[in-house]
Amino acid sequence: MLLSRLTPLSLNRLSLARVLQNCGWMVLLAALTSCGFQLRQPSPIAFKSIFISGSSTISVPLRKALTEQGIKLVESSEDAELQLELLKEENEQRILSLSGTGVVREYELYYRVQYRTKAADQPVWTPPLVMEGRRDYTYNDANLLAKQTEQKLLTESMQTDVLNGILRRLSALKKAE
Repeated sequence: MLLSRLTPLSLNRLSLARVLQNCGWMVLLAALTSCGFQLRQPSPIAFKSIFISGSSTISVPLRKALTEQGIKLVESSEDAELQLELLKEENEQRILSLSGTGVVREYELYYRVQYRTKAADQPVWTPPLVMEGRRDYTYNDANLLAKQTEQKLLTESMQTDVLNGILRRLSALKKAE
């Protein structure tokens, strides 16, 4: 019944309406994609050279991240505008919950890095700062290999979070001028 009412002229109007609707969607899509969206960049760090002392598993990725931001890593503390000392690194696993029979059901992972900074013009170090990450995960002996892999991935994720936190804190430091 509806098809009998369609004439060649009405078919042209329908196809013209569809073309205009599609053009409208294309214009909207082009406007949204050209709005200037950019991925978030790391906050700039005010210091041009940094000396890093201390060793931990986070020191290599920290050095790489600083180098990618154009910061020179120097070999002596006298040449640096900022000294960063990695004091201590801790990995900890705690039991979060037990079943009624005393079997572990959940663990809590902690990753902490303690560090301090000293600008070249400052006579003393800042008090030690702690950056910490925490994750929970369920545990089951039947999936031992999978849970070990999950623990490793969670630890790597915490290390990345702690690294980003340290970089944010370094970007908040200002040079005394």
